[in-house]
Order: sequence, then C-alpha cells, then structure tokens
Amino acid sequence: MEKIRPECLYFLEKIASEFYLALATKINDKRIAKSLEIVGRESKNHAEIIETFFGRPENMDQCLKMFGREGSQMLLQMKKTVEEVSRREYLSLEEIARLLEKFNSLELVAGEEIYSKIYSSLLEIEAKDLLKVLLKSISSQEDFHYKIVSEVLRELKK
Repeated sequence: MEKIRPECLYFLEKIASEFYLALATKINDKRIAKSLEIVGRESKNHAEIIETFFGRPENMDQCLKMFGREGSQMLLQMKKTVEEVSRREYLSLEEIARLLEKFNSLELVAGEEIYSKIYSSLLEIEAKDLLKVLLKSISSQEDFHYKIVSEVLRELKK
C-alpha cells in the first residue's frame, strides 16, 4: 500500500454509501432495509467529514495505488455493482446476501487498517483534537458497520 492519502477515503466512503443505500431499496424486509440504510447514511457522513477536513481528489484513479491491488479491485467492483444494482428493479435475498458477503470485508479493512494508519500518522503531526476524535469515531463505526452487515447476513441466511 502506498503512502496514506486521507482525502482518498472519500471515494471509499462514497461508494460504500451508494452500495448500501442501493441494496436497501431492493429488499422488502423493512428491518434489513433500515439496517443497510443506516450503514449507507453513516458512510455518506464519513465521506462528508473526509471531504471537509482533507478535500477530495479530482478522480478516483489518483487514489487506487493507496488502496493496494486487492483493495482497488474490490472498490472498482463495488462501484460497478452499485451501477448494476441501481438499474435493477428487484434483487433476491440470495443475491443481496452474496453481495454483502463479498463486500463486507471492505468495511473491515477500512476500519481496522486504513483509518488506524491515518490516525497514527495524525498523532505524529499533532492534528487538531476535533479531527482526531472524528477519525477515531469513524474507525469505530466501520467496525460497527461490519457487525451490522454480518447480522444482516445471518438474518438473510435463516
């Protein structure tokens, strides 16, 4: 993974938000839809926080190296999936489960690895207290997102 560029996380959060919000509109179970909507809305908030404090690169291509080969591929696949899901009127519970299973690891990677590295680098440069608190909050919410999606998967597989 290349040097951490916090502004690049905007794309990760934006695509994750679009993914979860798109899936939430394709499911009839209101509890599961609301759970996915919560994850999507929080990811959107994360994108806005990143953009406010770090700005936003002109395009995602500038950031792909930072995510590494596997992370970049997963992010591009997620973006493509959002486009495909948005065009569809309906997805089966099995399709939704398969997609959530495939991409839930992105939430885990984002929470445990990328945000932790950014937080560590900010401690070194004595970032403002507000930013430290916000990034720590985002990191813990990423872990929470992973748990929500894991529970949604458990419900879908019943």
